[in-house]
Amino acid sequence: MKIKWSPTWQLANELQGIVLIGFSLLIFKLLVTGDVTRLVEPNMVPFLYITMFLLFFLGFFRLLNSNLKGADCDCDVCDENASLMNLALSYFIFFSPLFLFFTLQDMSFNKSILPNVQYEHGQTSSVSQAISEAEEDMMIIDDDNYLQSMDRINSNLDNMIGKEITITGFIHRQESFTDKEAVIARYVMTHCIADLGIYGYMIEGDVGGLQSDQWFSLKGKLDKKEYEGQVIPVIKMDKAEKTVAPEEDYLYALDY
Repeated sequence: MKIKWSPTWQLANELQGIVLIGFSLLIFKLLVTGDVTRLVEPNMVPFLYITMFLLFFLGFFRLLNSNLKGADCDCDVCDENASLMNLALSYFIFFSPLFLFFTLQDMSFNKSILPNVQYEHGQTSSVSQAISEAEEDMMIIDDDNYLQSMDRINSNLDNMIGKEITITGFIHRQESFTDKEAVIARYVMTHCIADLGIYGYMIEGDVGGLQSDQWFSLKGKLDKKEYEGQVIPVIKMDKAEKTVAPEEDYLYALDY
């Protein structure tokens, strides 16, 4: 039906346009600063470019057409008696995260926002590589082979027992661990920060001096043990040296 134009209707349309453009500029900021890879897997970034342009043009045309007087509309925002307070409360939900992200300076991941995250010790989503019977006795695990190595070890654990291993990661503990147990791990992202997980190896030995969440380069020998009803790999630690966190503290499962 044809309705009488109202300032509330125009304001609502303008706010919608501002919100859409605001989220477009938010994505632009993440892309320019490089912080986007702290929230989204790099292979998903091209989709963000598409989203950014779509949001900008939708917001632009929403602002351009915000004063279409007498247009057809059957939603609540067209009500000329609508309360400005209700309108403000509705759009507060959208403007709050925009304000937060535009004023936030540190985009690094805070472990406290995922208090129930558990470390993964099973098969990862990466493709396992074939194991050579004559594989070297020393395994050096780095960013380039982290998930493949995890697959290889879990798939061929009996053949891996006794092999020396060198790995770098942060120390993680869970309430069920004893004083001689810890995990050396990395954060792994599959698509976005919502599926961020801890992937690592249990370590045993004199781990009391290894502070949780601190980074260490560790050497030891592979063994196996039963944990929560599963047989998992464990590293019998020989020595550990404190090191600095890498520039890229995430690993991305889709890159493997």
